[in-house]
Amino acid sequence: MERKKKELEVIDPFSDEYRHLVSVRDDAHYKELYEEIFDSIPTRARVALVKNYVQYINTFARSFFSLFNPFFWMSPQVLLNNTLKIFDQSLGSYVGLSNLLYDQMASLKLVEKSSNYFELGKNIATTPCEVVYQSPLLTLRRYIPQGRVVYKIPLLMVYSIINRYYILDLTEELSMIRYFVDKGFDVFVTDWNPVTEETKSASLEDHIVEITKARETVSKLTGETKIGGLGYCIGGTYLDIEAALNRKYKYIINLTTLLNSKVGESGAGLMGAYSDFSIYDIDEFIDKHDGVFPGAVLKSFFDWVKPEKAANMVMDLYFYGRAYKYGNDAIFFWNTHSTRDLPGPAHRQFLWEIYHENNLAKNKMRLHNKTINLKNLKVPFCNVAALFDHIVEFPTALSTAHLIGTPARDQVTIKVNGGHVRGIVNPALYPLLEQFMRQYSGSKNRPVGE
Repeated sequence: MERKKKELEVIDPFSDEYRHLVSVRDDAHYKELYEEIFDSIPTRARVALVKNYVQYINTFARSFFSLFNPFFWMSPQVLLNNTLKIFDQSLGSYVGLSNLLYDQMASLKLVEKSSNYFELGKNIATTPCEVVYQSPLLTLRRYIPQGRVVYKIPLLMVYSIINRYYILDLTEELSMIRYFVDKGFDVFVTDWNPVTEETKSASLEDHIVEITKARETVSKLTGETKIGGLGYCIGGTYLDIEAALNRKYKYIINLTTLLNSKVGESGAGLMGAYSDFSIYDIDEFIDKHDGVFPGAVLKSFFDWVKPEKAANMVMDLYFYGRAYKYGNDAIFFWNTHSTRDLPGPAHRQFLWEIYHENNLAKNKMRLHNKTINLKNLKVPFCNVAALFDHIVEFPTALSTAHLIGTPARDQVTIKVNGGHVRGIVNPALYPLLEQFMRQYSGSKNRPVGE
């Protein structure tokens, strides 16, 4: 009998089984690969859409033209079934067209995108919190502990600047934040503010400074000079940069985080292809969009990184009228409501330094006139890599173990049989993270508010 794959597995990234995945190819290999990926995505998208559309037309036409078959008229039951099928397909097409019109109006900001299933603060992002720090770039939220005492070491969670903070606080059943709070951790979360005229020129340095200020706020409120850090996606990269510069963390957790863009057979994959300045003029793109990286473009990009899946969704939403298949999915709600514009200089710098030049992995990246050396990360480190991640490829996430200065005995690497979001918004993962955090969080005896 074939053994069922484990949903989660603690692995040894230094073993022969995984070491070969993070071997490095030369730049020419990645250059050729990225050009191939960049050219193939539009073709794959067109093929997938045409295939699905032809199937849609054939299904509709088969039901319609069957009415002209005299044999169908000889059986009232068959005729009735076929008529009902045509009615159902026509109604689905009408609903799909209405969905398309509504989404187009929402994209033009003529109407506000809403949901029949979810509402922010009602059944999404309901874990109680308060704002403890705010600047033009960042809002820092502290989640209200449920008991009278918490663990000595507080936790700062740093998110990507692309999406809204509540990805880890969706429904009560899916919320990682609620899980940690209920277990007695003092949790602080970064919430990057929407871009304004004032902040659209913010640099990568400006964002790292905000993380430093958030960390200092946590320390001031809790009395702890060193805290726990958890970073998700780009938030993990930002957290690791700040930690390498300032060394103020007791432990660090990375969730599907990229520090090395040129490793393994596929490198940074699709993200690498669309971050290659020699393939696509990112500077011109940002200039054309008034100095920002548009959230709408980012959302479209993330929607189509898996063209076949995206084509199926387009047909469901706009041709078959099956929005109900996605409406009660909290992750789908977050994905369609949370992508925002990015400050052009910050994102350009991120793509150039970390993806195109791979300077962070080479310990050649400089911020604040300092060189960032990942070997400065010597604290206990938990790294979560998702096997089917299309944003941060599994080998790139895995390679973190070889870049940081933390001894192998103090590293925990978790392989998740999932993707970039659903592999992380995964209640089965939370106990493993809590077990790691508990080892380095001290006693659970600090009174709430101290």
